[in-house]
Amino acid sequence: MKVTGLIAGLLVVALATPVMAAENLQQMFTQGSIKGQIRMMNFTRDFKNGTLDKQDSALGGLLYYKTDALKGLSFGAAFATTNGIGDYDDKGFYYGITAPVHENVTRLQEYYVQGDWFDTQIKVGAQELNTPFLCQHDIRMIPRSFRGLSVVNKSVENLSLSGFYLTDNLGWVDEEFVAFTDDVYIAGAEYKLPFQAVNSKVQAWYFTMPDSFNQSYFKADFSKKVNEFVLHASPTVFTQKSQGDELDGELDTYQYGLNAGVSAFGFDLTGFYSKTGDDSIRDDWGYGKVIIQQVVNSGDSLSGDRSDEDAYAARLAYDFANAGVKGLNAYVFYANYDAPQSTINETDFSVQYAFSGALDGLSARARYAVVDFDSGREDYDDIRLYLTYKFAFQGK
Repeated sequence: MKVTGLIAGLLVVALATPVMAAENLQQMFTQGSIKGQIRMMNFTRDFKNGTLDKQDSALGGLLYYKTDALKGLSFGAAFATTNGIGDYDDKGFYYGITAPVHENVTRLQEYYVQGDWFDTQIKVGAQELNTPFLCQHDIRMIPRSFRGLSVVNKSVENLSLSGFYLTDNLGWVDEEFVAFTDDVYIAGAEYKLPFQAVNSKVQAWYFTMPDSFNQSYFKADFSKKVNEFVLHASPTVFTQKSQGDELDGELDTYQYGLNAGVSAFGFDLTGFYSKTGDDSIRDDWGYGKVIIQQVVNSGDSLSGDRSDEDAYAARLAYDFANAGVKGLNAYVFYANYDAPQSTINETDFSVQYAFSGALDGLSARARYAVVDFDSGREDYDDIRLYLTYKFAFQGK
């Protein structure tokens, strides 16, 4: 179905539906909401054996506007920009902070029509999404965005049903939407189990590009408080397999694994294990893999051939609010990725502070990763600095 036809259908439903917030068109726009972020980032990658170091600094951010709903119908738009600051022409550019090479990007991030009726949200147009297969992947200056149709229903208590039809995507520094190799169809279900003894949630997803590949994804989250301790665990399993005309090549693999840990007195200690199958994981648009670090992820093809990989990790985090310093968090995160082709070790350090009072909305973060390869690739250190200010306004 064409997007214009979907929009026309939404308008017909809206006119026939009595649910409303705004009472007229004027209120629809004047009672709308504005939110956004101002971001400044500096990313550096220092190589150990002579490769040209990468570095970029940029100032930018995002601005979102959404109208109030009139008979359940609303409109939204967002703009995004990243603009290089500083002189790094003597260094390689850091992809995603600016575009190749040290270039600025300004783009329309979202533009959509949204309908909310009968516990169902229908959105048509360009929109940021978060699924296990594709997501905002918000680890650079501008998040990813996608174009198509999304439908989310929450008619049943604790159950969310999702469906997506997508045709195009925006990467971190794309100025215009890029078509997928084949149209994307996604279905998903998330359910919070009605158990009192253990907090538990399960989710199942299916993704298909009929002439490229398909994916299935299953994950469960469990937590249980015992005195001052919270025990938690999340098993995950997913598959990827090429199909149809195999436009993106042959693929037949899987990943399964578990993270489990304990939280108490401001500390959280979590252990991870993952196993990847006969091919590396394809990860073009952000993916919910079992282990995700600052640089390396379990089974990630961007780190070379990671087929038949076993990965082990441990993370120790601390919330300093427990020591009277509200807003300060830190962690250390170590992982070993062992594949027949090579072994990778990564150690991450992260410190983040969210200001309050007169500076509410402002946060600062520093991240440092040490990445070591036993063969084939050069070791490097990866440093990332963030300064972010978030704001929001609601019309009257």
